[in-house]
Amino acid sequence: MDIPNRTLLAFELKRHFRRKSYWGAAAIVPLVVIVLVILAQLGAAATKSNGSSDTVGVMTFYYADPGNFIDSKLADESGGTRVLDAAAAIEDVAAGSKQTLLVYPTDLSSGRIDIYENNTGLVGDQRSTALARQLLQVSLVRGLETPELTKPLTGSIEVNRVGYRNGSTDPGLWSVAPPLVYLLLFFAVTIFLGQQIMSSFAEEREQKIREILFLDASPASVYATKILTTATLGLVQLLVMSLPLGIFYLAAGRDLGLPLPAIDLWVFDASKMAVGLVILALGVSFMVAIHAAIGARIRSAREGSAFATLFVLMMFAPGYTLGLLSEDPGSPIVQVLTFFPPTAPSTLLFRNAFGNVSTAELIVSCVILLAATILAFVIGRRVYSGKGTRRGVIGSLGK
Repeated sequence: MDIPNRTLLAFELKRHFRRKSYWGAAAIVPLVVIVLVILAQLGAAATKSNGSSDTVGVMTFYYADPGNFIDSKLADESGGTRVLDAAAAIEDVAAGSKQTLLVYPTDLSSGRIDIYENNTGLVGDQRSTALARQLLQVSLVRGLETPELTKPLTGSIEVNRVGYRNGSTDPGLWSVAPPLVYLLLFFAVTIFLGQQIMSSFAEEREQKIREILFLDASPASVYATKILTTATLGLVQLLVMSLPLGIFYLAAGRDLGLPLPAIDLWVFDASKMAVGLVILALGVSFMVAIHAAIGARIRSAREGSAFATLFVLMMFAPGYTLGLLSEDPGSPIVQVLTFFPPTAPSTLLFRNAFGNVSTAELIVSCVILLAATILAFVIGRRVYSGKGTRRGVIGSLGK
């Protein structure tokens, strides 16, 4: 059985880790991203400050206002209907006869806004949270001679949202968010590593060093080593770039107005997290195998760019069918995306987060994905091997 050549692996890793350009790229990317984010947020803040703040969005909703803070005319214009019995209205929302209910507190200094809503679509109608704040703020602005006084009060008021689906409590976004982390990881690794893997093989062919590598190890061993080396280098570089971005996001995100994840509200499902990890591993393995197989065939990095773009487009394809993925998983389009290897990983990760993938679908799709990965690796190894002889050259690399 051919395994990665440890001497060649150590040599390649040391050679790249000693390059200033390797670490320089990892440092420049997060710096550029941070600067762009700051500029974008400053521009958005300037635009927002120049915009109008005396109107709110329009949607159908019910509201209870025991403290009489809400301007009834404004609420009517926004699509609202006032209810006097909040408890009965909450039961109506749970039963499905009412879609959205906003319950305002009697004391703004210590109370909170409670939102009761029937979730529809992906994670429910998230417009209600923004509307609840805007309706309160604009109502207070209209009633005060100094509108600036309302900003500290309404900007910090807590909003609690309770979702329902099919008559029972539905955590909505909070149950979907944790397993979707795997999807973000899959996207990041694929976009970052895919092109690197193909470029590595193309550079080897362009520099005519492939035949030299075959002198001391089998082509299959060199092929496996090449994949492992490139994947390791890419993951290390991705980690180095992500660390400062993560620190910046947590340290300055709130001040810049960036949306921070409410991790304390996340609902973790052990089965979803375990299944997601398996799908992520299979998806990354398939991505690496297929890019390596193409890399073994192409003669230049330019030839592989078209394929890399096509693979990324197929990877993102399920994102354009979110409505079907969340509400109609049995549709033909979703089924094709579930079992077609290039789209299967992201589709399965989406459906696993939504909780609508059956055990049979999961097993069959994972088996197909595993078989496609093995097939891509075998074909890539054969294409890469070509003809080679063995001599004692690689052994000298470690000296």
